[in-house]
Amino acid sequence: MKYRAKRLLTEKERAYQLKQRRRLNVEPHYQLSVIAMNSTYLESVDKWFAWKGTITAIAAALLLIFVGGGGAMSLKLFSFAAEATSSSEDAHFYLANGMAMAVVVAALGWCIVWLLRKESFAFTHYPIRFNRKTRMVHVFRTDGTVLSVPWDEVFFTLEHMVQWNEFEVRGHVLEPDNVTVRESFALSYLGALSHMDADPNCTEFSSHDFVRANWEFVRRYMEEGPQAVSSQVQFCMPVDTRRESVRVSAQRVFANIAGAPLLLFLMLFPLCAVISLFRPIAMRTSKVPKWPKEIDAVCAIEPNDPYAIKGDAGGDRVPVFPEAALAAGVGFVAPPSTQPGKAPVFHHGLAKKGAAKPAVKSRPDSPC
Repeated sequence: MKYRAKRLLTEKERAYQLKQRRRLNVEPHYQLSVIAMNSTYLESVDKWFAWKGTITAIAAALLLIFVGGGGAMSLKLFSFAAEATSSSEDAHFYLANGMAMAVVVAALGWCIVWLLRKESFAFTHYPIRFNRKTRMVHVFRTDGTVLSVPWDEVFFTLEHMVQWNEFEVRGHVLEPDNVTVRESFALSYLGALSHMDADPNCTEFSSHDFVRANWEFVRRYMEEGPQAVSSQVQFCMPVDTRRESVRVSAQRVFANIAGAPLLLFLMLFPLCAVISLFRPIAMRTSKVPKWPKEIDAVCAIEPNDPYAIKGDAGGDRVPVFPEAALAAGVGFVAPPSTQPGKAPVFHHGLAKKGAAKPAVKSRPDSPC
């Protein structure tokens, strides 16, 4: 999805504004979005990461049905034309229809390949890096370039995607007039909100408002430091400088429905099974994003930083400096408890029994 630029902020965006220094009355949740965290920066995945593989599966099905079926029909028409007498009307009819079908198949094939390249043959993910020391936000764009903008200058707001009836936290980069949107990006998580939570005047949020909870996770990291949120991070997505394994790919897809009601889980299980087959294809055909050297230079991790964590090959949180973390008593404790429910608890991408049910997103999303 491309966001409209060169436009004025709307009154709705102003009503839903999320201010960097305003603490919300909601428990922060990382929602399996963290790639790495330390005292210098927090790096998260993009909002399309959770369902990556969906577009590839759809494109493969379309290729098989329309291009495969249409191509076979076109060849059949050409064979009929070859079998007919060259001067007969039947030969001309079959030849003309075969050529028309071939043109349609070629056009459909081009469109489907265009769709496929929105996910496969692109990048494995599009990371967002929040540097709390330089107070900068670095966003890896879909074309491989990087947007860098001061944290304090981003206009964050809750955006309602009407077509999906879901919300996301969107950051707007404004022109010097502070009213014209130059560029926009979204944080890692999107999901549905209750009628109460969707009210822009709401100040008491439910325990299922994971959209604001994910924003609060990022906000508290930037404003209060890693000690404010580090203890709840149990898993770090293992995509830093590498591709995730096939096992982790499947686990990440099924994590999307891990806390769903049983009936919904059974309905979505076949969909997730198919997506989990195509997610590795999307990952293996895509490049691993690499930050420019100048950004890596300003994001250097301090030696023996006890809060420096990353994911091992299976996604489990591991300290970068084990001895320093052990000496400082830094490690995973538990997700923050919320009332009346609890936060979702994940184990290798699957929610444990008894955990609260996270918001379920059953639709594909696209970076196009």
